[in-house]
Amino acid sequence: MKRIVYLIALVMFIASCKEKKHGAFVVTGTIKNAPGKKLLLMETPYSNAQPVVLDSTILKDKGAFTLRGRASEEGIFRLVIENGPDVILINDNNSITVNLDVNDYRNYTVKGSPASESLHKLFENYRAKDSVVLSTFKQVDSIRAIPGQDSIAQIYQARNDLQIEEMNKMVKDFINNSNSPAAAYYALGIASQTISNDEIKSMVDATANRFPEHSGLARIKTLLAVKAPAKDSVPPAAATTYALLNRQAPDLTMPDLNGKPVSISNFKGKYVLVDFWASWCGPCRQENPNVVAAYNEFKDKNFTILGVSLDEDKAAWKQAIAKDQLNWTHISDLKQWESAAVPAYGIEGIPFNVLLDPTGKIIASSLRGEELSMKLAEVLK
Repeated sequence: MKRIVYLIALVMFIASCKEKKHGAFVVTGTIKNAPGKKLLLMETPYSNAQPVVLDSTILKDKGAFTLRGRASEEGIFRLVIENGPDVILINDNNSITVNLDVNDYRNYTVKGSPASESLHKLFENYRAKDSVVLSTFKQVDSIRAIPGQDSIAQIYQARNDLQIEEMNKMVKDFINNSNSPAAAYYALGIASQTISNDEIKSMVDATANRFPEHSGLARIKTLLAVKAPAKDSVPPAAATTYALLNRQAPDLTMPDLNGKPVSISNFKGKYVLVDFWASWCGPCRQENPNVVAAYNEFKDKNFTILGVSLDEDKAAWKQAIAKDQLNWTHISDLKQWESAAVPAYGIEGIPFNVLLDPTGKIIASSLRGEELSMKLAEVLK
């Protein structure tokens, strides 16, 4: 009898040790050099619902904090620093520790959450490879501007294509090997930047089949099965994870083409598409004709566009604006991925955009191709 009681107790103990992915969880740590004292823990629902604030606190001495949340499955959460960057978290454990210095926010650390750590590593590896792609793209662009250099341009273009393929392979390997359905879900959104819709659909199906009980993956699998996305549109995996949806857009002030400071808040009273792009970004340049068409169709209906560039070469920026006929206001701090826009808007890749209503609230994000025109037609009746 005692042996049976002992075995039952042992099984219960083991089960309690393994039970970590669902239910209540706590996030602790320190935030140094924070621009504001308030800190939020927000959940990004897998539906189109707006982000939910689970807990809030005021940073204590030395930036210490404790936040608590609860979830029924693995979800995507953001640690939101007032007027500062966000940190993406996944509740794959009931105790997570985050340490961050806002002055060096990309090098934050996460302990107790392997899924959150893996996403952070993915972000940094993706950024490094994207920088290589950027450099080669610039070379291709420069060589093509020289007459008679087509054969050399083709060589560099082939190199650029291979670099993009390697970057895609890294993201696909992450998705296929991740033990976290929430991390895989988020990575699918990253993959959609440079991987074809047909392949994304196949990846979504395979990932949802690996994690059949996960509601987020099941939802995008169903959505993609019911209606294939329009060409060049962003799959729901990317579109439904944006933490700033239905919140006031962070204000940014940057120089325009003439060096005059322009703020996003200057455009209140109109619907504004804030378009994050760069002259060196191939997918951005491919998307520009769709953006131009939308601008020409709706510019007389209380709508405009504000281009925010992640360029660092002002001449290349100005040349791309003229060549692509982007006849709206443009601003940039010319700091590429170190731009203030990146942490403020949680930008993981470009092209990326947010649509603001006349009050300055973000009402949509990641609008591309036909999806952009459809959304504008809906709100600009």
